[in-house]
Amino acid sequence: MYQAQPISASVRQQAIAWYSLTQSGDITAEQIRELERWRQADSEHELAWQRMVGLPALLRNNAGVLRDPVARSALQQARYVNGDRRQVLKMLMGASLLGAIAWQNRESQWLQGGLADLSTETGERRRQVLDDGTELWLNTATAVDIDFNANERRILLRYGEINVLTGHDPFGRPLLVQTDDALMRPLGTRFTVRCGDGCPGTLLSVSSGRVAATLRHGRGQRVIDSGQRARLDSEGIVVSQPAVQDDAWIDGFVIAQATRLDELIDQLGRYRPGILRCDPRVAGLRVTGSYPLDDNERILALLESSLPVSIQRRTRYWVTVVPRAGA
Repeated sequence: MYQAQPISASVRQQAIAWYSLTQSGDITAEQIRELERWRQADSEHELAWQRMVGLPALLRNNAGVLRDPVARSALQQARYVNGDRRQVLKMLMGASLLGAIAWQNRESQWLQGGLADLSTETGERRRQVLDDGTELWLNTATAVDIDFNANERRILLRYGEINVLTGHDPFGRPLLVQTDDALMRPLGTRFTVRCGDGCPGTLLSVSSGRVAATLRHGRGQRVIDSGQRARLDSEGIVVSQPAVQDDAWIDGFVIAQATRLDELIDQLGRYRPGILRCDPRVAGLRVTGSYPLDDNERILALLESSLPVSIQRRTRYWVTVVPRAGA
């Protein structure tokens, strides 16, 4: 089966920012020339751009598949699923209406988010209490599927970040959290899991209790204790101590403790659309503090007033932290 060439998260975000600018009506002649230079600079840039501009046409072209009786039947059935957009998309996927999109754009979050049971947009956070009493928090740009059956309770993290406070299941079914890299089974605990979009493998951070983590295909297993963080990927399981409070986002904050400026900017960039970058010349500056996630612009202003940096805005979707002139 054909599998599309993967595109890195940073290049995808650049393509989205450029596409947003071209659709805004505010693009200048110089920016058009700069876009052309960006596309020509790397074949991955051009591939990302072609996928970005091709999505609307791909949707329109696939609409013709509704002439197929199987697809038309699926659509008719979907009308009776309480108007649930996710169910409609899943039924049409089964009828191959969106199959081409799914395979040609495997990394496309808008498609995965549309198919997921629960999802959040960029900058959004959400709390959900599951049927067994488990409390599930979804961080920015996150999508999960929930599969509770007679034998187990499974949470599939498609991409993004979740925090789980396990509930007591009266039927004794195990609770499992699955990513592309690993399967995690909490042993009465609260923990955070993150994967996708530039995150190296799967990151697991345990606040209380313990989590048994098993790599895919049984390549390794380890119990992660309270206060530990682990990276789970094809290379194995690497355990370390969390440098900061990994679940502070639940309360609407990002906490920095002598954190490099570029690392903080990477964190803040997850909560706003477009590109937020840090110039390498100021990347090593250290930052300490608690920053409110719901006021991204206020954080940038605070950094500008407390550090020798300036905020350079090419557009509102393309922002870079640069050295302050004369500093």
